[in-house]
Amino acid sequence: MSISRRQFLLAAGGVAAASIVGFAPKLRAKEHWLVSACSDGKGKHFAAAFDLNGRLINQVTLPARGHEVIPHPKKPGHALVFARRPGEYLIEANFNKGEIVKTITPESGFHFYGHGITINNQLITAENDYHKGRGAIVLRDLNTYEVTASVDSGGIGPHQIAMMPDNKTLVIANGGILTHPSQPRKKLNLDTMLPNLSYMALDTGQIISRHDIDNPKLSIRHLDVSQSGQIVAGLQYQGAKTDLVPLAVSHQGNDKLTYLSATEDVWRKMNQYTASVCIDNNTNIAAISCPRADIITYWSLESGQFIGEQRLADGAGLTYLDGIIASSGKGLVIKTSSDKAPTRFDKLRWDNHLGHIQAGINV
Repeated sequence: MSISRRQFLLAAGGVAAASIVGFAPKLRAKEHWLVSACSDGKGKHFAAAFDLNGRLINQVTLPARGHEVIPHPKKPGHALVFARRPGEYLIEANFNKGEIVKTITPESGFHFYGHGITINNQLITAENDYHKGRGAIVLRDLNTYEVTASVDSGGIGPHQIAMMPDNKTLVIANGGILTHPSQPRKKLNLDTMLPNLSYMALDTGQIISRHDIDNPKLSIRHLDVSQSGQIVAGLQYQGAKTDLVPLAVSHQGNDKLTYLSATEDVWRKMNQYTASVCIDNNTNIAAISCPRADIITYWSLESGQFIGEQRLADGAGLTYLDGIIASSGKGLVIKTSSDKAPTRFDKLRWDNHLGHIQAGINV
């Protein structure tokens, strides 16, 4: 899949004028469905749409474990479901009917890395060019899902990606971990990891800035972007289990990557692993889930300080919809700012990420 930078520029044409849904000031829960990958605990994997009242709208069966689920911007009730890395499928699901519309597979020599975004008429995915051992950002036509361009991600192992508020720049969490589908969950380069946060100009496909983390064992995995352009990213540590390390960074503009601030007890409790990141722009608070520690942590965007935690057993998924909502591998869903008891789904275990889509027909 060799595509020139000029072809990338043509494929990305019109992106700057796109409307980015994630920066809307207010999202009404009654107009949206929550979505997540999930399993039944018996080896079967699904993606499901549901609401905070405990109503399961519909679900589709996945060929393997899923990861992120994002809305299809042109089709209410539809979503795009990404396979867990290294992923061999990307599915368009119609939750109005509980059916799979289209299954997309990566180009030869590539695999998906669990995340993507849509912009205007384009689907942009984080992928691995495993023949060359490099990360790739791949553009597809949102109507046909045909690949229109591919460029270097600025590192190895690109995971979550997001649009900046200028609608022109893509931020990329290059986790630094090399994988290969022949050894699906094996990390092949732990001694030479180089994780970084990279920014790409979508009109050229060029990396315009790259920010390496000072501890190469701290893999940058998931992130969110505030309305002012501040990045908060969660980290996963690939070193010795006895090491005490910070697990979250912030970045904005020309500043250096800055670790968020917490006591040693907090970092130790987080157990070297974070899952999802979600920013509440109304309160200037970032939530970072720590499923191995059974807590959701909260951080001030202004000071970068740890401000509290909330217990949620195996809590991982986070999204913003009239407030921060969290899901867990125990089948629970909570609105974190509410005293209301968690919504429980007895037959489903939610996976690492939670999202929301525009509600479709009332089924």
